[in-house]
Amino acid sequence: MKITDIDVIELKADSGRALDLDPTYHCCLVRVMTDSGLSGIAEVDSVPSVIRAIVEAPAKTSTLMGLKALLVGEDPGDIRRLWDRMYQHTSYYGRRGVVLHAISAIDMALWDLKGKAEGQPIAELLGQRRHDALPAYVTVYPLGRDPDELRRALDRTRAYPARAIKLAIDGFWREERALAQRLLLTAREHLGDDMPIMLDATATFHDAADIQWLLPVLKDCRIDWLEAPFSLDNLAAFEALKNAGIPVAVGDTGLTASAEWEPYFAAGAIDIAQPDIGWVGGFTGMNDIATLCDHHGTRLVPHGWNTDITLSANLHFLAARATPEYAEFSTSDSPLRWALVKEPRSLEPDGTLRVPEGPGLGIDLDDDTLTRYRVA
Repeated sequence: MKITDIDVIELKADSGRALDLDPTYHCCLVRVMTDSGLSGIAEVDSVPSVIRAIVEAPAKTSTLMGLKALLVGEDPGDIRRLWDRMYQHTSYYGRRGVVLHAISAIDMALWDLKGKAEGQPIAELLGQRRHDALPAYVTVYPLGRDPDELRRALDRTRAYPARAIKLAIDGFWREERALAQRLLLTAREHLGDDMPIMLDATATFHDAADIQWLLPVLKDCRIDWLEAPFSLDNLAAFEALKNAGIPVAVGDTGLTASAEWEPYFAAGAIDIAQPDIGWVGGFTGMNDIATLCDHHGTRLVPHGWNTDITLSANLHFLAARATPEYAEFSTSDSPLRWALVKEPRSLEPDGTLRVPEGPGLGIDLDDDTLTRYRVA
């Protein structure tokens, strides 16, 4: 079996908003095709036109190559070798950032293709399927600016029987401290004592001093983890929170290759790693991050606010891990979130998500949805 082509597919649905932060309204898919008729599919939360340019770019030098030129004619089953080949031959303009996004998508598609060719789910190909279902959490955004708005948002989210709820805050929390504290206390009161709550700070705070006022109320509300409190460029701020008594989650706002993660592990600044499989190098890159996590005794909870393609990938990856961890379940109202695959994932009554059982990712794309939302 040989790779014959790589296709980048842009999908866009109208959100009614000028610039939507929800990536499921504007998707980038990558399909790897072979001479056997089998193909593998993937999704990446990135800029479709840039991903297409990286895939289709002609070779300039041996370290400035487009990915299609590297892979057409290759055996798709030798995934680690192909990953290293892509990384090496893009090294003068890659190694981090958007080139890793493109490599991630191709790697994910290669694993999907390998599973289809061998008739095995990716969870089995990763070593051993240890779990048939994983606990799920959902994210609440926007929270609103007053307690009543927040309660309505929480009630909409509680329609999904998830095991935990994450609150994604807005920038005004940094300046309007009394309101922020009131909203957090309202959330805990409204959800009750038994519901685990996480807080996604979305890099709102400048440094550790900027967030000290919030830490006591985080402890009072028994927040399970504080996610992305600072810009990833400010490692010192993360180091300063090491002894704050609140688990800190890192990585979901842009870390890519494993070498980019290593300073955070070396500094002891990560309690929970949150790699996005579409950014860190696909399944192959996720395995590298998992090795770092296991060495440092760090939890790994993947980022995943995307369609059922990313959700399925995360479920396969988590199913092969020794300890069950949360899968993020997007509640976006985008039609691409719910209609891109023929049998979308749904939450079980016990708040878990079943791991797909079919070969590869275990999903089939809905051709009508692809046709309707594809950007020419």
